[in-house]
Amino acid sequence: MNKRFTFGSLRRTLKSFAHNNRGVSAVIVAFLAIPIFGAIGLSIDLGRAYVLKSKLSTALDAAGLAVGRNIFSTDAEIYADAQKYFDANFPSGYMGTAPITMNATTVTWDSTKENITLSVNANMNTTFMNVLGQPELTLGANTEIKRDNRGMELVLVLDNTGSMTTSLGTSSRIAVLKTAAKNLIDILYNEDEIRDKLWVGIVPYTTQVNVGPQNIDFLKAAYKTNILNNSTSIFTADNYNNTALLRDVTGDSVNDTVYGWKGCVEMRGDLNGGTVDMTDDPPANDFVPFFYGSSEGYNNNNKWKTYGVTSSGSRSPNRQCLPPILPLTAEKTTIKASIEDMIASSSGTSVNIGLVWGWRAISHRWNGRWYGSSTINLPTDTITDPENPAPYSALPLNDGELYMDKVVILMTDGQNVMSSSFYNGFSRMEEEGIEEGDAGYNSLYHTNGSGYLSEKTWGYAGMENTKTSQVCTSMKAAGIIIYTVLLVDGDSTMMKNCATSAKHAFVATTADELLDHFNTIGEELSNLRISK
Repeated sequence: MNKRFTFGSLRRTLKSFAHNNRGVSAVIVAFLAIPIFGAIGLSIDLGRAYVLKSKLSTALDAAGLAVGRNIFSTDAEIYADAQKYFDANFPSGYMGTAPITMNATTVTWDSTKENITLSVNANMNTTFMNVLGQPELTLGANTEIKRDNRGMELVLVLDNTGSMTTSLGTSSRIAVLKTAAKNLIDILYNEDEIRDKLWVGIVPYTTQVNVGPQNIDFLKAAYKTNILNNSTSIFTADNYNNTALLRDVTGDSVNDTVYGWKGCVEMRGDLNGGTVDMTDDPPANDFVPFFYGSSEGYNNNNKWKTYGVTSSGSRSPNRQCLPPILPLTAEKTTIKASIEDMIASSSGTSVNIGLVWGWRAISHRWNGRWYGSSTINLPTDTITDPENPAPYSALPLNDGELYMDKVVILMTDGQNVMSSSFYNGFSRMEEEGIEEGDAGYNSLYHTNGSGYLSEKTWGYAGMENTKTSQVCTSMKAAGIIIYTVLLVDGDSTMMKNCATSAKHAFVATTADELLDHFNTIGEELSNLRISK
């Protein structure tokens, strides 16, 4: 063996190897393969994560809105509805995630049920990042829902006819209606006495309404003068109704008196062919007081001196006169008290009369007309003297007020029919005592000697239905949202067509259904917005 050759060759070989860079790239790639692969995988997995989180957030927003709409249901119903909407947008097992459950852990709300929070997490298995020791990513989504009642003027037009005394389950129809209406108010107000930009009015109706004695300025001048004079007031002829009703006529904080008149009025316009009775035309001192006749008959030449005098007062001039309309009011307790004061009166049904007065209670054309309408919550530029607001406020607000809705809920339990046994809003006090053949006689409004309608007026539901439909059309054209609630009996087609849409029309046959429908309407009237 040649040692010199061996060691020399080895040195040359090592020197050559030291300067040989062939195959280095492969070595570098080998060393960098794992981080490169991980980086590529990271971008892919992060892209998947972005899609998953977006889907998760969308599903959570949908679930949150569902919770807000049903916050006054039972907890089980709330979670079930939230789950339905969540699953519709984020199917169980989506992208390999575990099922997510809507329950008390993921859905919470505060004591007022105004602020709702939803929070969920989802674990996504990684595809490429797993080689870097990251087998899964945890993604979270949160949403906050703030329940907020829309800025709204709302008028409830509620049937107070005799049929409302009929039993409905364990209570009367009128009792269930009161509960349903007050529940709706509670939904809108929650625990608050006043809510920002929220006013509610109540219109009880039969075949007439009560505008309130303080609104005596609606009447023709001669009647106003007569009623304000106790010595000649036609209403104090009946000693059963001679209580002085107080009103500040002059606006100087001095109470003048309205003697005897409870506040009911006849309709302007005719049942047959009249038009003003279907409009929101403001009052022009052109109303006639509702004045129920007596069994003693009439005297054309001197009728006011003998009219309405009875010993018992059972047929007083104010007979069949309901509690007054509550003009738009901010305070919850006042609104609920007005609902509780309603009574079922033995009279026929005139849906058209109730509805047109509901329109007048909310129409901007009656701005400042209603005595006692709320001066609370009004924009400061609508009150000329904030320290001493007048009894007439700037309500109803003008149309087009930003973020404000005008809504009417119409409820009835019967067909349009004017009973032949009762004087009503389309009777004519000014024509009492006129016999057939006399000038001014009209069989559609004429009453007989006992103050009752002629039997010729029975069955004019068609005329009233036509008027109801026309009022509905005009109100909707004015931008008013109309809900209708039909209880047990009535013209379902007319009521459905009157509503803003088929979804705004409800029919109830039981107490539970009536309560549920009013709850549903109350919830729908609550506007939801996502705060984050």
